[in-house]
Amino acid sequence: MLWYPTVAFGMISGKVDSLSDSELSRRKRDPSPPPLAAPPPPAYSSRLAMSSPSPRWKVVVGCDSAGQTYKDALKADLEKDSRVISVQDVGVGLKKDDLSTDYPHIAVEAARKVASGEVDRALLICGTGIGVAISANKVPGIRACTAHDSYSVERLVLSNNAQVLCLGQRVIGLELARKLVKEWLGLVFDEQSSSAPKVEAIKSYEK
Repeated sequence: MLWYPTVAFGMISGKVDSLSDSELSRRKRDPSPPPLAAPPPPAYSSRLAMSSPSPRWKVVVGCDSAGQTYKDALKADLEKDSRVISVQDVGVGLKKDDLSTDYPHIAVEAARKVASGEVDRALLICGTGIGVAISANKVPGIRACTAHDSYSVERLVLSNNAQVLCLGQRVIGLELARKLVKEWLGLVFDEQSSSAPKVEAIKSYEK
């Protein structure tokens, strides 16, 4: 006669694995299985994670009469930001009667300071941010972009290594402009990124 081991209700090979009284009591009170451990938090992910931990900038600001209010407010923010070493102002509004200079002259003056290495970046404001961008881009070596949202600000630095951010006072609110400038200061182009050869291609057309 053959004997078969039994596997049921805690019995195996004819032996019973009995539960302790305390465990039985616990299961009667709480029949649900013990909760699983919480999964580890996801790895930190952010577009700004590609930025330098402590960038330091020399910045020049400029505007025409259509951008003076924002220029003055953003200049004050820059002067308080620990990431900014110095702020130069090429106008307008430095004097009471200094409101008539057109944006091309202001933008080119600021862009030349960047191109020469006197400063690292420029922040330019006009009514739309378009005129100052077009003007600044006439200076060899300068890449100026108009950007009115966080993603565009990110990409103008991380994808295009643009040194000049242009904003339109008649296009976005002041608080958004302040937010974008703060984000801009935290972004640094990666010379080893896949975008680097494309930036070099842009430069090649200036020769």
